Amino acid sequence: MPAKIRTARELTQLTPAEKRAAGQLVAGASNAKGAQALGISTTTFTGHIVAIGKKYGITSRSGRPARAHAVLASGQVPPPPAPERIPDFTERDLRLLRALAEHPETHDIAMAVEIAPADVRPMIADLVDKAGAANDTHLIGLGHAWGLLKTGPAQVAGTTPFHAANRTLQASRSPRGATPTTAGRSPATVRR
Repeated sequence: MPAKIRTARELTQLTPAEKRAAGQLVAGASNAKGAQALGISTTTFTGHIVAIGKKYGITSRSGRPARAHAVLASGQVPPPPAPERIPDFTERDLRLLRALAEHPETHDIAMAVEIAPADVRPMIADLVDKAGAANDTHLIGLGHAWGLLKTGPAQVAGTTPFHAANRTLQASRSPRGATPTTAGRSPATVRR
């Protein structure tokens, strides 16, 4: 009998317990808080987070944001609730957000954003504050909730994910016939 070769989708499929742990992860819960919320031991919760990382090839201890991005991008866990208003992120903020989602190591994030490694963590802390996130992992969850970290072809051609998501979000809130604006500001004052 020939060996059955599993697809990448099958290899990265989360178990129900891992999905519950991933739901806590994307909301920014620590191992202790996530375990408490699920009524399991911290060791068991940590084991689920490690298993999730292995499924996506993210074994770094600093890779929680990348793990959160992987499970959210796979569609197996919904993003956490997010405030309706998307913060006024700059293009550099968005590059940092994407790098944090895609790279578990500080030096890789620094290279992706073209900044000094020593500047990465302070800049991420500023971005967490700007977003009102609990931590950098929650920031990734919010980025997905706001549509800033889309991974498919749904992005509007010729725009950044931020501008496409913001137009969609604002258009859904604008009265019929009104011109959508960004966070209540006129189009002339929107940073590009």
